[in-house]
Amino acid sequence: MSGLKQLKSRMNTVQATMKITAAMKMISVSKLRQSHEALLKAYPFADEINRIVRRLVRSVTARQEELISSGSSQVLPMPSLLKGRSEEKRHLIVLITSDEGLCGQFNLSLINKFEQVIDALEKENKKISVLCFGYRGGEILKKKYPTLNIHIAARRVDKNMPLFLEAERLSTTLMDQFYRGTFDVCTVIYSEFETAANQKIKIEQLVPLQTFFHENKWQKLIDSSDPFYVKRDVLGQKQLKMQETRLFSAIGGRHIKSPLGAIDSDNLLKMSTRPAEAYDYDGGDIKILERILPYYMEFYIYKILLDTTASESASRMIAMENASKSASDMMTQLSKKYHRKRQELVTKDLTEVVAGSES
Repeated sequence: MSGLKQLKSRMNTVQATMKITAAMKMISVSKLRQSHEALLKAYPFADEINRIVRRLVRSVTARQEELISSGSSQVLPMPSLLKGRSEEKRHLIVLITSDEGLCGQFNLSLINKFEQVIDALEKENKKISVLCFGYRGGEILKKKYPTLNIHIAARRVDKNMPLFLEAERLSTTLMDQFYRGTFDVCTVIYSEFETAANQKIKIEQLVPLQTFFHENKWQKLIDSSDPFYVKRDVLGQKQLKMQETRLFSAIGGRHIKSPLGAIDSDNLLKMSTRPAEAYDYDGGDIKILERILPYYMEFYIYKILLDTTASESASRMIAMENASKSASDMMTQLSKKYHRKRQELVTKDLTEVVAGSES
């Protein structure tokens, strides 16, 4: 009977675990719905602030091009968040992971991309420091890279605190360290939410800002380097073509990247109908650009955190669903084994009774 008791105990344990995983799946579904709604609400403001900054960049660029064409050697003082520094020796990598586990391959996928970035920077003899925004990923990195300068920060200090305040905390820290000269270039690695079943690891240069330019030195490490790569928007419906389009000229004659929001691919292919000098800026375009870039940085990081939160909830939902299915399959196998074992014992007892009666 000891074998039956052990099987019964194991079945009870698996059944209890299955209840926990099913409950965690339902919680993840609720969190995913909330994160997805917050992400959708952020897109209109993301589009608008992106257009404002883009127009200011165009205005400054157009004035610089006029000075060059007139033979002037004057160089307009572009904000350092856009211009960067002449030397790029010190690199800061910001890895956005989760504070908690049980989210499948979410953290491991991010760390795999992180390792590729580290290898590429070490080949260039860059001085590397790491900020892991999320305890779970930081613990893994500390074990893998004991000699690397890694600082770990909790992604959510207070669960009741709005996510935008967390984005403000991170953006303020990064800008303060940049102005202090702690690093020259900052690269962020995070998970972009596309659909509940599909999340994509993104590697983007955060400082100096490269949001408006199609050039991405890390594109070779991203899943697809095809310039005509087609993906779906956050609704999982509309298709966006991420290709280089002749929208506007930017710094150095490079093309400006599409806005952060979900916009129609047809609009990306249209030329601008307003020239760069169509707007008059009270106080000057450079001054306004310097004032608005910190706010843009905050919202840019806010969108990254929204993507990460939604991706984490989706990964945890899928992981708990798979765990529940595995527990269900295990229960089926244990139940069969239990009934088979019980039948063997009953048959054995009957055989002994019959043998005893015959004797």
